[in-house]
Amino acid sequence: MTSARTRRLRRVNTLVAVTAALSLTACGGGSSGSPEPESRPAVTAKPLTAQQAGEEIVKILGELPELTGDTVRGVNGKVVTVGGTGTNTKAGQHTLPGLDVGARARLERANREGGVNGYTFAYAGFQDDNGQPAASQHATQSLVESEKVFALVPYVPASGVNGDYIVKNKVPTFGWLGQDFCAWDKNPWMFSTSGQASCAEALPGKVVGSSSSLEQYLKASGKDPSSIKFGVFASSDPYGKAGVISAKAIAANLGIDVVYAEADLPSATEPPLSDYTPIASRIMSSGADVVSANVTAPALLGVLGALKSLGWTGDMLYGQAAQALLDNAGTAQTVDGMYGTTTQGALAFGEDKFAQVREDLKAIGSDAPPDGIGTVTTYWAADLFLQAFAKIEGEPTAEKLATVLNGGSFSYEAIPGVTCSQSWPAGRVLTPACAGVVKYDAAAKRLTPLTPLADVGGYFIVDGQ
Repeated sequence: MTSARTRRLRRVNTLVAVTAALSLTACGGGSSGSPEPESRPAVTAKPLTAQQAGEEIVKILGELPELTGDTVRGVNGKVVTVGGTGTNTKAGQHTLPGLDVGARARLERANREGGVNGYTFAYAGFQDDNGQPAASQHATQSLVESEKVFALVPYVPASGVNGDYIVKNKVPTFGWLGQDFCAWDKNPWMFSTSGQASCAEALPGKVVGSSSSLEQYLKASGKDPSSIKFGVFASSDPYGKAGVISAKAIAANLGIDVVYAEADLPSATEPPLSDYTPIASRIMSSGADVVSANVTAPALLGVLGALKSLGWTGDMLYGQAAQALLDNAGTAQTVDGMYGTTTQGALAFGEDKFAQVREDLKAIGSDAPPDGIGTVTTYWAADLFLQAFAKIEGEPTAEKLATVLNGGSFSYEAIPGVTCSQSWPAGRVLTPACAGVVKYDAAAKRLTPLTPLADVGGYFIVDGQ
């Protein structure tokens, strides 16, 4: 019989490949080949604030269009119908624990508390697309045309095939993941909690990156930037290449010497490597003593295991706080000592932070992990929707809701220790400048919190080549 620990590990290992983009908060233009190493510049730039970065984005992409019309689909008296879809399972395995329940849990709490602006929310359910584009199209159209939803909450598909449909039907859409979010003025209806972190060309010829994770690591480790030889490796997917370019620029501008930067691991559609030793050997030869992994869990384990077998003793940075990697004896020693530079809350930062999320899950009969990446991101999507809905003046329309987020003055207020604050409309592109750090401890079988989840650092907008 499969053990609970093994099932938890499988859930980590079967994360859809694009979630690796979250380990480096980056978006922007990729390149056709693997980037070359780059040393730190003589003069480093200061990170931009969210407002400054937002102003630069508008200069590059132009103003968002004014939305007109009175679309009230899904509004029946004082009840607003919403529903969600995304890749909850793929090849029979759960991809992101809690993906199907996080939004519902948050929306039903809103109802228990009396609603928002006098309106309550009917949840039309979550439709799993199993990672199939055709199923994603069917689910989206079913929710809009049959269930008559006012908004898609959450929308988390691995594919990106519904953008045109969402624009045509004026559907406010809240979530993350997938290429449908990779738009600015062409799709003013979509709002991602992770900005365009999984997009290859958010800004033509430019790359946007947040310094939060690296700054929090420096604080947690006590290291001086000038003492570090930095490396980053990623998959050859477009977002992997963009992440490498961004990581190079961020590290260099923090005064760190970048000695290795490659995006040559297999893409999500290619077979994994059978031997990671060549990758590890190249990293070793570069002299990198702090390395950031922009890959899924299996590739991380392969590279880190190979590095340790070669005698490497540096610091590995990974963008997840995954307790399952410590719970399994087969991987615990591999990840021992690794730093998790997570951009969302984790139980390691304090169970009390997740008391409300846990209570809300219990209220709907769910035993999903309260800090699961699927739970947090979809709970976050619903919380963003509710905060924006609260700013609507008068009777709600789809246009009014979208204008709240696109109008230039809306800020999402974070749930302390769980989510991160976000400025809009810059949030259409920018990943929140927010991170926390944990350290993997195999002996204690726990994630040791080093710096709490907090808004810190800023943004760099650099040339994509």
